[in-house]
Amino acid sequence: AAEQHRLRVRQRFSGFYDLSVHQSGGATDIDGAHFEAEAYVGQMLKHKGLPELVAKSNELSGEIKELDSDMQMLVYENYNKFIAATDTIQLMKEKVESLGPDLARLAASVHDITTTSSNINSNLADRRVRIQKLNGVRRLLKKLSIIFELPTRLNRAVELDACAEAVKYWTSSLPVIRAYSHVPAFKAVSGESEAIL
Repeated sequence: AAEQHRLRVRQRFSGFYDLSVHQSGGATDIDGAHFEAEAYVGQMLKHKGLPELVAKSNELSGEIKELDSDMQMLVYENYNKFIAATDTIQLMKEKVESLGPDLARLAASVHDITTTSSNINSNLADRRVRIQKLNGVRRLLKKLSIIFELPTRLNRAVELDACAEAVKYWTSSLPVIRAYSHVPAFKAVSGESEAIL
C-alpha cells in the first residue's frame, strides 16, 4: 500500500512537471490524463456509500496534504538551489569583473614588451650585421695569418725533419694560394714555400 502510494505521488509529480503522463483510464481515472472531477464525484456518489465516501474524502485530503507538503519541500529545495546558483553567478561576475583591470594591465604590459623588443631588435640589427661582417673579417685574417706564416712553419717542420707535417701545411694552404696567386703577397709566399720544399 505504501509502495502504491509512493507510485501515485510520483505519477502526480510527473504529471505536474509534464515528465510523463499516465495514459490509462478515462474521465473517472483520478491519475489519468483526461480526468474530470465532476464525472469522478458523480461515479463515487452513484456506487459508494457514505462511509466509503468519507474514507475516500479522508484519503484524498491526506494525499492532498502530502502532495502539498512535498510540493513545498520541492519549492524550498529548488529555491535554495536557485539562491545558491544566483550567489555563484554573482561571485563569478565579480571575479570576471575584477579580472578586467588585471587583464587590461597584462595586455598593456605585453604591448610594452613587444614594442621594447621590436625597438631592441631594430637597434641591434645594424650591430648584428656589423658583428657578422667583423666575424667574417676575423676568420679571413686568421686564414691569411696561417698563409703568411706558411714559410716559417715549413722551415720549422723541415728543420725538425717532419716532412709529413710540412706536406700537410702546404696541401691545406695550396687552394687559397692558387686562388689569390695574382696578389703579389700571395705570389711571394708561394715562391718562398716552394723554395723551402
